[in-house]
Amino acid sequence: MTRISALLAGAAFVVTASSAIAADAIVPYEEPAPVYAAYDWTGVYVGVQGGYVWTNLDLPGGGDEDFNGPTIGVHVGANWQNGNIVFGVEGDINYTWNSNEYLGGAVEIGTDWAGSLRGRLGYAWDRTLLYGTAGLAFTNGYIDAPGFDESETFVGWTVGVGVEHAFTDNWSARIEYRYSDYGSEDFGLGLGDFDVTEHALRVGVSFKF
Repeated sequence: MTRISALLAGAAFVVTASSAIAADAIVPYEEPAPVYAAYDWTGVYVGVQGGYVWTNLDLPGGGDEDFNGPTIGVHVGANWQNGNIVFGVEGDINYTWNSNEYLGGAVEIGTDWAGSLRGRLGYAWDRTLLYGTAGLAFTNGYIDAPGFDESETFVGWTVGVGVEHAFTDNWSARIEYRYSDYGSEDFGLGLGDFDVTEHALRVGVSFKF
């Protein structure tokens, strides 16, 4: 092989090797796969709610009356999440348009405000929470008649179930059913105790901080 041929062969080898190395060095860039984080229900929240209540008043000596009407209120609470289990506390206060009139409107009997302080325990499928709730409940019952205007605070218990879904990291919506037994009071009439129970269906919206 002549000297010129040897030089040409060497140059060709260098060019070929450099091209192979450069080809191996060029790696196409790929976007990393997004990391999905499950929703965390932990936090303090406030919200509004509304719905309908079906209230029953057991009268002294037998018989009963139904007092049904719409209701609206506010709630505040806090959740803590451990795995799929969510537990928390919540309080609410509601106003209810819930009364009957008798004797041509001369006598009005009903309840107007009600509230509760409850625990909540649920299971979360990411942004959807199925929960049960139970605790203390209270309502204000009243009798308004000519020469007689009396109200009593009934205190008892409540239990219910609900489902809540978080549409964003801060906003969620719920639907909840509760049964409440508010106990009994006598209104100072000397006739015996009036017993109050209630079924309630509410929907609500909450903001989590």
